[in-house]
Amino acid sequence: MHVDCHIHIALNGQNYKEYQNKILQGDYQPIKDVLKEYKKRNVLYLRDGGDRFGISYIAREFASDEGITYKTPIYAFCKVGSYGSFLGKPINGIDDFKNEFRRLLRYKPDHLKLIVSGIVDFSSYGHVTEEMSFDFDEIYYMVQSAKDENLQVMVHANSSKSVRAAIMAGADTIEHGYFILNEELYLMAEKNVIWIPTLSPLGNLIKYNDKRFEKQMDNIKKIYFNHLECIRKAVQLGVKIAIGSDAGSHKVMHGQGCFNEIEHLKKAGLDDEKIKEIAIKNSRLVLNITND
Repeated sequence: MHVDCHIHIALNGQNYKEYQNKILQGDYQPIKDVLKEYKKRNVLYLRDGGDRFGISYIAREFASDEGITYKTPIYAFCKVGSYGSFLGKPINGIDDFKNEFRRLLRYKPDHLKLIVSGIVDFSSYGHVTEEMSFDFDEIYYMVQSAKDENLQVMVHANSSKSVRAAIMAGADTIEHGYFILNEELYLMAEKNVIWIPTLSPLGNLIKYNDKRFEKQMDNIKKIYFNHLECIRKAVQLGVKIAIGSDAGSHKVMHGQGCFNEIEHLKKAGLDDEKIKEIAIKNSRLVLNITND
């Protein structure tokens, strides 16, 4: 049974607006169809990154019907005015977080998702749209609040600065982690933080030669191959890596995503034994799977 530690069931990899509109109008068949696709491919353990519409909350209710273990933060927290509002709740400071976190707990989240940076800028190699959106004290407070509730914390972070802050604040997993340096790799190894590098969103653009990004494709390839090199170093240093495809993002289809991610990881030069460890042992560890 396969695992995907980073999906977004609120997106569908292509015509997401039409897909979302059906669901928001009360037609839940698209969610059921996605879950059936995962079941068909024997991907039975899923970890969502949340959404502002409550779609992952609904999906969790249906997942058990397909024999799927489905974990969701319900929605993520991002900074007001920064990237991430489509994934959850924009907040402004610790007091705002306290109020919103209390509300979130009513929905029984399986983990906390924080968005502490922007996304990769395809037009400018080595840059992200925002290096760090919360300050360290804010990140630390939010992470520790989750720990007090026995919730794992997944942190979206790109850039050396934001990844380092997330690690030092006590994050359990780093999601994406583009443009990190050796220092962050050493810290992840030292503090036993699991890295979910999500190669598929960029790797699939390259694989399918997506014409929407024709002008940025050279940069996308440079970013992708740099990420592969970081993964090689991480493995050498003993960093635990897990499978998370970001399924639902553009060109990353539900059900297929985790297999795309394995395919991309192989391009980092990892042998079959290491891939198996990543896909099974480490990925199950992220979802705290101990029953098989």
